[in-house]
Amino acid sequence: MGELKATFYSLLLFSLVVFSPFISAASDIILSAEVNQVTPSEQAVYAVTVKNNEDKAQRYTFYSFQTGWTVEPSPLTDKIMNIPARGTHTTKIIVQPLEELPPGIYTLSAVIENVDSSERYPLVFKVYLAPEKPLHYLPSIRVEIDMDEKIKPTDTVPIRLRVENRNPLDLKAMKVRIQSEMPEFAKEAVVGLEPLGEKELEFTITPNKFQQPKKYTLFFVFEHEGRDIKVLEKELEVLTLTPGFEITKQEESLYLKKFTELKITNKGNVLNKQEVTYPVTWWESLFTTGVMREKEESGQRYFVWEVELQPDTSTTVQFVTNYRVLVYLGILLFLFLCFYLYARSPMVVIKRAVTTKGDESSLSEIKIRLEIQNNSKKPLKNVSIIDVVPTIANVEESLELGTLKPSEIKHVKQGTRVKWSLAELDGQEHRIITYKVRAKLNILGVFRLPRATVAYTHGRRSRKAYSNMTRLGVEE
Repeated sequence: MGELKATFYSLLLFSLVVFSPFISAASDIILSAEVNQVTPSEQAVYAVTVKNNEDKAQRYTFYSFQTGWTVEPSPLTDKIMNIPARGTHTTKIIVQPLEELPPGIYTLSAVIENVDSSERYPLVFKVYLAPEKPLHYLPSIRVEIDMDEKIKPTDTVPIRLRVENRNPLDLKAMKVRIQSEMPEFAKEAVVGLEPLGEKELEFTITPNKFQQPKKYTLFFVFEHEGRDIKVLEKELEVLTLTPGFEITKQEESLYLKKFTELKITNKGNVLNKQEVTYPVTWWESLFTTGVMREKEESGQRYFVWEVELQPDTSTTVQFVTNYRVLVYLGILLFLFLCFYLYARSPMVVIKRAVTTKGDESSLSEIKIRLEIQNNSKKPLKNVSIIDVVPTIANVEESLELGTLKPSEIKHVKQGTRVKWSLAELDGQEHRIITYKVRAKLNILGVFRLPRATVAYTHGRRSRKAYSNMTRLGVEE
C-alpha cells in the first residue's frame, strides 16, 4: 500500500512539473539551498521565497508527500502563507531523514499551491547524505573514452575522457596517464574527483607526421595514492599516407648558364616510389644536360626521374641549362664569316669549252672561253690570266675580233701555256677571253682541260684565283 501511495505521489509531482509551464504564473517561486550536505542526524536547510504578482492578497499552502523524510517549513505556521498584493514572503524548509538511509544523493519533492487560483509550483530538493562517521571505500570509477579509432598522422588527435566517481570516496589527486609505444601519445594529468562526482578531461595530441602505419594500443591508467585503480585499453590505427613528393627548387645563374637543383622529399609515412616530372620548353631541353629522361604529354615537355624514398627523407637531382653554346656558336660563325670575307677571292673565273668541229665521239677543234669578273668595288692590278692546253692539242694564234691578245704562248712540260696580261681590272668589271685549240689527232673519249689561273694584286697582297675544270667528250 505504501509503495502504491508513493507511486501516486510521484505521478502527481510529474504532472505538476510537466503541466505547470502551461499555467499562467501569478506568482514567482525562488528556491535556494543553504545547507544540503548533511549526515542522517543533521538537517538540510533551504530558503523559499514566494512573490505574489496579483493586485490582491493571495493564500499559499506548502505540502510534501515525500516518504522517509520530513520536509516541513520553519516555522510550521508557514504551511499556510497569506501574502498581500504584490508582496513577498520567505520561509525556511527543513529536510531530515526519518530512517537510517545509506549515504548518497537524494532528490525530494514538495509543492506550493496558490489556494485562490489553484496554481501549483513544484519544488525539488537535492540532498547529499553523508555517513555519520567516515567509511572505508575502495576507489570505483567509470570511464568513457571518446576518440577516433583511425587517424591520419598529419592531423591532431583529440581524446576526451568522462570520469565518474561511483562512491563517496573523495579522489582528491587522481593521476591519469596515457601510455603508448608512440612517444607523442605519452600524456599525464592530475584531476580531483569529488564523491559521486564526475569530470571531463581532454588531451590534444599531435602525432609524428611520419609515424609507421599500423595498429597501436593506448593504455589509460588511473592512479590514486600510488596504486593503479583502473587500466583501460584502446586500439588506434595509423593510416597510410602516400602524398606526392614535395619538390623544392633552387636556381643559380651565371652568365647565360643556369644551375638548377630539385630537392625531392617524401612527406608520407611509408616507402614510396614515384615518377617526378619537371616542365620545360622545347628550347630549354636543347641546351640542358643532366641525368634524366624526357617525355611529352599533351604538347608539354618534361624532364623525368624515377625516385624511391623512405619516409621523411630527401634526395636531390641537378641539371644545367647552358646558353653559352649559342654565344660560342655565334662567335665561331662570326669568325668564319670574317675569315671568309678575308680569304675569299674577289676575282671570279669561269672556264667553258665547246666543240666547233667534230662530234661528241671525236674532237678536232675546240673553242675555249674564259670569263673574268672583279666582284669587289676596288680595282685589281697586275692581272695575269694563265691557261694551259694539254700536249694533245695546239693553240691557234688567230684571234676573234674584240678578244684580248695573249701576251705569251709558251710550250711547257704539261703542254702549251697561254698568258694574258692586264694592268688593271676595275671594280665590277667583266672581261671575256676566247681562243681555239686544234687537236693533233681526233680525240676519242673524254678531253679534260685543266683549271685556268688568274694572278692579281689586291691592295698590297698578291693573290690567285682558279677557274673550274672543263670536260668534253663521252666516257666509254
